[in-house]
Amino acid sequence: MTPFIAPHRALDPAFLDALEELANDSTGNWWRDVLQHPDLVLAVRRNSINAYHRGASIFRIGWKPGQVIPFTHAKYLVRPTQTYVALERGEFRFDARDVLQKTYLGMETLNEMCRAASRYAGAEKAGLHPMLAGNADVIDAEIALTRLSLPDDDGEEETGASDRRQDRIDAAIAILEKGVPTIRFYEAKHFTNPALRASGDNFPDVVRQITDYEKALEAYRAELSAGYIETARALLRFNDMRIRAFGESASRSIAPTIRQIAETGPAPVIDALPHLIIYGFDKAQRDDPAWGKHLAKLQAAIPGRVRAIGNPTRTTVFNR
Repeated sequence: MTPFIAPHRALDPAFLDALEELANDSTGNWWRDVLQHPDLVLAVRRNSINAYHRGASIFRIGWKPGQVIPFTHAKYLVRPTQTYVALERGEFRFDARDVLQKTYLGMETLNEMCRAASRYAGAEKAGLHPMLAGNADVIDAEIALTRLSLPDDDGEEETGASDRRQDRIDAAIAILEKGVPTIRFYEAKHFTNPALRASGDNFPDVVRQITDYEKALEAYRAELSAGYIETARALLRFNDMRIRAFGESASRSIAPTIRQIAETGPAPVIDALPHLIIYGFDKAQRDDPAWGKHLAKLQAAIPGRVRAIGNPTRTTVFNR
């Protein structure tokens, strides 16, 4: 008997049915707005979904039997304001209604939440976002890989601490490798990130990070492969919801490989050798001899898996 492999991502059928009911509610709601928003990236987790904007989880959509519950961080509800706040007897005096979003008012509120999130997005997350939003072969984003443990799917932004228990690899795409559906992972670094550089004969810190990813991906190949079958099916279901709710013009481009994984198989192969993307530089920075030495060191440590792309757009592809 083939042993059961618990997928690292999966949504209960009842959860998907409840989302579909929300999508078909023509009176409007937050889920319909999420489906329509052109600058949100949906990532499937364990019975939850993250809607990302520039690396920020605008909504973490959870499921309790019979109820879909979206969560957001309070900082994304802060309105930009020029109002002065008085400090009287040790207390700031203000009306919370002027500072925080208190009521969800449709796409206007969602756009304000995205603008608020943009203020917290660093150059690294903001720079990669166009590629995540624009590529039809993206199957996952912000993939948490807990060191020496199972993948962790809480969907919160990484802290950046060098001693954190988990790393988050930025993107996963579905491609055909020698005719076989394959999931390939990408770590993205802004040109200014010090992890790309090291003095003398030392290797840059990103090399250790990539090595950690390799170990985790190798250890959990089976769970990841099973999970991406479920993820592909969910992404197609989300797109079907868009079409039924808003018409064919609302459909998103989904790569044929993702459709193949969802509909016919076989289960995707997990490429346990992550690639590194470096971006956020101009021609002068690219041609700087000092940078050239660091880049050569990275290419030697991660042969065939380093790509420097300048400034990405929605049409910049992950896989060449």
